[in-house]
Amino acid sequence: MSVRLHRLTMVAERDGVMVGRPDTGSYAMFPEEGAETLRLLGAGKPVDEVAAWYERECGTPLDFDDFFEVLDELGFLVAEDADAPVVKPVRWQRAGRWAFSWPAWCLYVALMVGAVVAMFRVPSLRPSYEVFFFTDHISLIPIVLTFTQIPLVLLHEWFHVLAGRRLGLPSTLGIGRRLYYLVAETRLDALLSVPRRQRYLPFLAGMLLDAILVSVLTLTAGWLMGQAVPAWVPGMLLAISFSTLLRLVWQFMFYLETDLYHVIATALRCADLQNATRFLIRSRVRRWLGRSAPVPDAEWTDRDLVVARWYAPLLVLGYGFSLGSLAWAGIPTVWRFWSTVFDRVTAPDTPTSEVIDTLIFLSMAVAQLGLLIYVTVRDRRARNRTRVEQGALA
Repeated sequence: MSVRLHRLTMVAERDGVMVGRPDTGSYAMFPEEGAETLRLLGAGKPVDEVAAWYERECGTPLDFDDFFEVLDELGFLVAEDADAPVVKPVRWQRAGRWAFSWPAWCLYVALMVGAVVAMFRVPSLRPSYEVFFFTDHISLIPIVLTFTQIPLVLLHEWFHVLAGRRLGLPSTLGIGRRLYYLVAETRLDALLSVPRRQRYLPFLAGMLLDAILVSVLTLTAGWLMGQAVPAWVPGMLLAISFSTLLRLVWQFMFYLETDLYHVIATALRCADLQNATRFLIRSRVRRWLGRSAPVPDAEWTDRDLVVARWYAPLLVLGYGFSLGSLAWAGIPTVWRFWSTVFDRVTAPDTPTSEVIDTLIFLSMAVAQLGLLIYVTVRDRRARNRTRVEQGALA
């Protein structure tokens, strides 16, 4: 008797072999003997022959009933009555190869060097928070920044996608939350099917795109300053550029699982450093309170828990920095906007144009807050469902 397996990838890691299906994003770490067993089964070897090989190599028989149950849960087995699995080609692979070819890299470097030179020569092109106030209409500022940053954020994520597609890896896009930030996410679970050295560019591709956008916007604004256009046009481009630059700087807040976090976790050979560190912090807090420590998750490796010991202080300090920056800059900025709204609403002689301006601003603020609440509730429900399912399996 033989079994049929889906197309599986196998990448040697420090703790074993990462085996998975790139098309579904299902991965698991197997010992070398288990991975070789899958190779033999995938090659069409009968189960009896594979069982004899395993017992000869390991000195103990393999419980194939349990082994096949695990494979079925991971989605590695092809059903007996199913047709032969068809491997679909990944779209945009050629575009991904072009986007990261050497001519493209030369263009990217030229744009970034040109933007830096322009900033040194023209002080008004240098990044500053003052560029945000390119108009007196307070509703126009969030409208412009929102409706320009949305496509730019999608381009950021699309560069992640292209960097993965050039390797023939599928990906998905979604919306998530980091602390009080709403973020777009590119899920590249299939990166586990390639060697670690090939994972860094897909992680950093979004930051590369942000740097390119800042350069293009800055150079365009500098060129428009010498043309017969209203002053608010280059000012608007510089405001968009500065917003993009802030998003690039935000990536260095790696404790919020940004792109740089994934680079660091990959370099340190960690599977789930963030959640392992949170577990370590909760365990210490519970011990300080005299309560029993939680049970560690089976998906965390020993390497995760070792690295988590020095990462835990950085995580705590990082969250403290975010909350502190919210108190220092975020809340005062929001207060300035809302105090302006209050003054306009309560003033008896507020012009109609300012009333409309204020109502538009209120609508956008409520919409953003509602989206944040929705994503928070959605993620919490998903975590609760996962806990229930895990409890049922246990």
